[in-house]
Amino acid sequence: MGTIDAESDTAEVKLDHRPYDFLYKEGVTAYLDNNWEECMKLFEEAVQDWHWWENNLIRCRKICSKESNETELLSSKMTDDDRYYERVVRNTHCVIRCKKDVFGSRVDRVVERNVIDDFHIRKPYDYLQLCYYKLGKVKEAADAATTVLAAQPDNEVMLSNLQFYTTELKIQPEDVVNLELKEYGKEYVLATHTYDKADYKATITHMEKSLALYYEAYEDCRFLCENPFNQGWFPDFISSIANHFTFTLRCKRRCTWELSNLYGEIDDEFFSSYFNYLQYSYHQQGDMKKACEAVASYLVMSPEDEVQNRNKQYYMAQQSATEDMFVPREDVVSFKEREDYEEKLLDFIETNFAFLETDEDEGEIKTSTESGSTNTSAVGEGLDITTLKLASDVDKAEL
Repeated sequence: MGTIDAESDTAEVKLDHRPYDFLYKEGVTAYLDNNWEECMKLFEEAVQDWHWWENNLIRCRKICSKESNETELLSSKMTDDDRYYERVVRNTHCVIRCKKDVFGSRVDRVVERNVIDDFHIRKPYDYLQLCYYKLGKVKEAADAATTVLAAQPDNEVMLSNLQFYTTELKIQPEDVVNLELKEYGKEYVLATHTYDKADYKATITHMEKSLALYYEAYEDCRFLCENPFNQGWFPDFISSIANHFTFTLRCKRRCTWELSNLYGEIDDEFFSSYFNYLQYSYHQQGDMKKACEAVASYLVMSPEDEVQNRNKQYYMAQQSATEDMFVPREDVVSFKEREDYEEKLLDFIETNFAFLETDEDEGEIKTSTESGSTNTSAVGEGLDITTLKLASDVDKAEL
């Protein structure tokens, strides 16, 4: 074992492990051979290594982004473009060094796209649930099935398996967990449970902790989007930058969607829901300032929401609240501004550019769904072959 240390961040370096794609393929072989003990061991190790890889990739990118933004530049007499590109170069140099220190000989390892996609859709847990069942580990099997369903809610086989575990084998549904649920999700679930029990002090504690962890998970998700992709052609300098930026932007725009999914259901109001729970809980605890702040924060995300507007009127009419108490949290305002800006930017891109899929049908203009490509659906590492072309150069009706 070894470590790297950059400011306060430390990354564990594993020198004696096999990569997740190798473990995954070996696990499939053990599964097909009905070697359930080996199957369980290999898939568990594959998932562990997948997490190790992603966590350290995030750490390197996060450390280097901070370092490059804080480093003194070579000259103060530069254009904005000069400053930007020098920071990009410094960031790149830092990331390369960090990845070499952490990943060692694995730094340049190329993992097959289909394996990466399988991890994104929780395929290892698909295998694990049967391996667990064959070994008599019924609770673990139910957890694995639930984990698959969080990513694939319409998976009929897994739905049937989970029903079998909970009805025929008497596993209590409330005891089943999503093994990939992140820390913010665990705290959020705890908060809803304490809220249902009218324990508003505990609700505030868990919900505030979950919110802080959500922001971290949101940034981590965005860092995972900064991956390579195959442009499929040889654009000039600016076009190349625009193509890669668009690839990462599309990925980053999916982060709120990804984070809203705790157990297989997408909740468009998930982020806003924090402030609904908080406004009521703070009100029940007699903290009107915090209650008003939460209402105002919710209204930043959904200004026309009838419930929160009624809450605001109620607080002002019945609870002696004043207009100047309804000040939203700064981090919520910043979050909303970034989301709105990126939505407008992506809309501009999609309005003014067409997208050429450079696969085996090179030269045909079509949508990603028509091409059958799954490359653009996954957050994280991997390749994407979408490239920008001026919309005026093609017939938009074919997009």
